[in-house]
Amino acid sequence: MEEKYVKLQHVKELLKLIKTRDSFHDWSDEYEKFDQKVKNTIEWLERNAKEITV
Repeated sequence: MEEKYVKLQHVKELLKLIKTRDSFHDWSDEYEKFDQKVKNTIEWLERNAKEITV
């Protein structure tokens, strides 16, 4: 498995989205909206993670 890294700033933004999402009931529209943002952010991080070169 290759090792990759992402910027701390981007991880903090993801954590902020997760915290906001988790402040809503999981059956609410707001939860669904933020859950999609969380999923999109994770996908973006995976696509844009930089490979660690040694």
